[in-house]
Amino acid sequence: MFEDSFDDIIASLLETHGRFKECLIEAPPVNVSTTSTVGYTGYRWATQIDPYWNAYFLGLVISIGEAIETSRCSSSQVYSYRFKSDASDSSIFDKGINWRKFQQDSLDLASSRPELLYVVTCDIADFYPRVYHHRLENALDRVDPSKDISFRLKKLLQTFSGTNSYGLPVGGPAARLLAELSLDSLDHLLELNQVVFKRFVDDFIVFADSKEQAHSHLTFLSRKLMENEGLTLQKAKTNLMSREEFIALTTARLRGFDEDEGSPMKAKFLSLPVRYDPYSPNAAEEYEDIKSSLGDFDLLGMLGDELQKSKVNQTFSRQLVRSFAMTEPSVLSSAFGIIFDNIADLYPIFSTIAQVAIVNWDRFDYETQAGVTESLARLIRDDSFILKTEINLSYAVRLLAKQDTSQAQVMVAEIYRNNPSSMLIATLATQAMGRWRAHYMLSDLKRTFPTMNPWQRRAFVVCSLLLGDEGKHWISHNKNKFDFIEKVYYRWAESRASSGTLQVAL
Repeated sequence: MFEDSFDDIIASLLETHGRFKECLIEAPPVNVSTTSTVGYTGYRWATQIDPYWNAYFLGLVISIGEAIETSRCSSSQVYSYRFKSDASDSSIFDKGINWRKFQQDSLDLASSRPELLYVVTCDIADFYPRVYHHRLENALDRVDPSKDISFRLKKLLQTFSGTNSYGLPVGGPAARLLAELSLDSLDHLLELNQVVFKRFVDDFIVFADSKEQAHSHLTFLSRKLMENEGLTLQKAKTNLMSREEFIALTTARLRGFDEDEGSPMKAKFLSLPVRYDPYSPNAAEEYEDIKSSLGDFDLLGMLGDELQKSKVNQTFSRQLVRSFAMTEPSVLSSAFGIIFDNIADLYPIFSTIAQVAIVNWDRFDYETQAGVTESLARLIRDDSFILKTEINLSYAVRLLAKQDTSQAQVMVAEIYRNNPSSMLIATLATQAMGRWRAHYMLSDLKRTFPTMNPWQRRAFVVCSLLLGDEGKHWISHNKNKFDFIEKVYYRWAESRASSGTLQVAL
């Protein structure tokens, strides 16, 4: 919708900016917060911001991005999310300053300064969910003296977090830049006290010339984090090591030397840029370059080797799964047949697997499509732990929506029925009904429109245009009740319906 109706979206966002308080009351942001998996047994909190308000939120942050960047410590000390807006490739961060550079520069510093005998590595516990709003608000006022943008950001953050006075929505570039701003004062205090350090998001590497100084720096960092930000360091991930140990450990991390055979090859594979942007101006060339770079690797063999382990290397496995999207349909189909046969072993990266499968569904052969559907049916039938998280279950709905069969429809209806309080499931199930043009499901659903959550209401407004005369009749009786965001969705859907491409857009 954003791509199709770019001018309409911009006009609407500008109107929202002019009527901010009224719009916030008429259609306040309604967000989804839920758990996502981390590893085999861990979980973290994740937030999906209301799509319309997320665009506005990001626009506000970008408007003060230069001011935030100017206030920050040097990029040779702080490496995460350095603001550098480039509309030509839709990026707002400097791609040359990243986690790998953070590690490499830390290694170079330890190697070139033998007087730094000790190194402390540590990270902040539950960083994003515990960012204190009051401190962040003060920082926003400093970079926005007019307090116009900062006022709007404060109101949005309060709305996103409900009654809590802390927490940033995890994920999304706007929150990443605000998180960096929240630690800016701490970075400057470390610099002021001549602490030699490097930071990437919540990871710190602190250098010292003696064990005593290392403990002193760690104490200072911990105290200032608690006093000023209400944050603490993770005890289990705080390590004090010698310079030699740090050099060996970081070298191994960068070059891929670990317990696996062939690790240098894996390190080379992990360094490949396999994320493909089909909307890039040079999409065709980029696709061919990535495809060519993968020619040196036996991807199916690497997948087989990984599945022999008791626990897969998650970073490597994610890269491997994404890489199959660049292969021929026959290889892609074979890979995903194997992947879904072993989905329990690959549980920690289920969301990545689902994302790649959704985008490449039409490239799967019939047997693979049927196999994926049967695997999902088995997970649902067995009440599998894999689908216990709302995010994974939502991906399952999106995958089932790709196959217009009675089996898929029954499963989506069952998931929808069994998860009445889930905004994500309700919205995606409604979208699936539209994709299938299942008039009997949509017609039955329309009577519940007044009690739908805002996201499902928007999905139903869009799908109602697929109901023919019944839909037109329903719209004529309800259109005057649409809020300003629903009207944006309706105008887009009406344009798509008139060109006969609405169903495929779902």
